[in-house]
Amino acid sequence: MIPMVAALILGSTAATGNAESSKPLYAPTKLCAELLAVTTDADGDLHHSFKMPNGLLVDQVVPGKTFDPATASVARLAKVGLPPRPASGAAVSDGLSRVDWESIVRGRTRAIPKPPCVKPGVRAAIYNNNYSGYRAAAASGEKYSGAHSSITAPSYYLSACAYESMTQWVGVSNDSVLVQAGVYVDQYTGTVDSGGFIEFVGGTWDTGGVTDVGVPYVAGHRYYLDVHYADRYNWSLTVSDLDNGENFSGFWTHPSGGGTQYLQPFAYFISERLTYSVNGGPGTLTQYMSHSDVRFRTATAKIYGAGDARLSIQRPEQMIMLSPGIGNQRLGNVDPLEVSASNFTEHWARCGVVE
Repeated sequence: MIPMVAALILGSTAATGNAESSKPLYAPTKLCAELLAVTTDADGDLHHSFKMPNGLLVDQVVPGKTFDPATASVARLAKVGLPPRPASGAAVSDGLSRVDWESIVRGRTRAIPKPPCVKPGVRAAIYNNNYSGYRAAAASGEKYSGAHSSITAPSYYLSACAYESMTQWVGVSNDSVLVQAGVYVDQYTGTVDSGGFIEFVGGTWDTGGVTDVGVPYVAGHRYYLDVHYADRYNWSLTVSDLDNGENFSGFWTHPSGGGTQYLQPFAYFISERLTYSVNGGPGTLTQYMSHSDVRFRTATAKIYGAGDARLSIQRPEQMIMLSPGIGNQRLGNVDPLEVSASNFTEHWARCGVVE
């Protein structure tokens, strides 16, 4: 039996109180970050500093002219938000190869940072029966400090169902707090909105909704998604298009610390619908959006104080999407995990059809 996961708390509303949407509640106005400053550090790298509506600070670093990814120090790579440099010529089956890594680098070096923008009350948080994919469960006494994967963004179909959405994301959670990064497509208000996003749910860093980070959504493109803990003041979050170099990578900072509250025992690799709420009220599930298969590659959790570990050796649990609105019948289906590479494919039923 697959265990049910407790709902993430938005206010005090439980997941079982949520209904599937019949009409839009409202069209949220995006609240964008304020640009505070652009500064240059000793390496010549540019820091674009933003302040979010909830007080979080965001530092997006654009490498300077002296930056050479082939020779840059580990510290400088980490500063600009790059994952470790693969060996030259490395080709990881279905994962992040040296070619993919260099694509991320190109996205960093030509980035023109945009202010992140929150969609208040629009959540991509875990609700019972509302997600499809896998989660890793840490060993007793251990916690995760990050998660990363590459995905192939699915094609989506605007169909007979209305008020629909989808997201694909990775994150770390205990099912009360969550830090995540991913991509979304949303038609709930009648017009299509899409892109890369990050979100903190619960705790003192709560963003108040999904936060668009300015990376366009392109069906069929591969995206690298990463969240990882830097220190108690900072989390590093990345959404990077591996095919065209569009990129967001930034350090999210709380001046009072508290980053350790997001070190948690579960790492998630998920497809999910959005929820909408007004003034902190009960969340309303959007309808599920018809889309092609989603491919997750090299799903990896980062063990706090240790290092990366593939999902396949972290007690993986399969998550199945059900619909509360139609008697908890199945909406999504996940293929068995490919153990050697920790890849998997996730499917959704067509809009209005139950598997």
